[in-house]
Amino acid sequence: MLTHRRVVAPQALFLVGQAERLPFSSGAFDLMAASGSLNYAYVELFLPEAVRVLAPGGSLLIYDFSVGRRVRGDHQLDEWFTTFVRRYSSPPGYALDVRGLAYRRSGLRLQTYEELEIAVPMTLRTYGRYVLSTTRVEWTISRGVAETERRAWCQSTLADVFGSQSCDVLFEAYVAYVSRDGSV
Repeated sequence: MLTHRRVVAPQALFLVGQAERLPFSSGAFDLMAASGSLNYAYVELFLPEAVRVLAPGGSLLIYDFSVGRRVRGDHQLDEWFTTFVRRYSSPPGYALDVRGLAYRRSGLRLQTYEELEIAVPMTLRTYGRYVLSTTRVEWTISRGVAETERRAWCQSTLADVFGSQSCDVLFEAYVAYVSRDGSV
């Protein structure tokens, strides 16, 4: 993200920090967003920290999406992804259901939770690039699987799924709106 910051948001200020120790003053924000990041944090330390940097009555928007593994009306990609999962395991403790977090203990309240399904048109090339950038693959790199091996396997096996056409790959997503109690 930092590598592409000047292209994506040239006027924005970026800081490197940790969710459990945010480099901001107390009550600094009316709105915070956590996009696909809380499963990398120690949530039990992050929630009180979010309360600290949120102004009374402030809000925390949490959103994420699942891995794209389905195409409506066709099971080939889902079957391919099942094989991919067996071949490239995910890091332990990665799954997170934000509906079950201990918000109240930190002075927060889950206001709304909405699930969405997003269709993204992808080709063999774009899906291959996408799937090779996932956490699951990064985890296998750290365990010694060569990049060339992963790339070749994905390219050859995905050719049967995509061929030369574009498919709408379905991503399941959620948005959770969490508010800070004004009296904390």
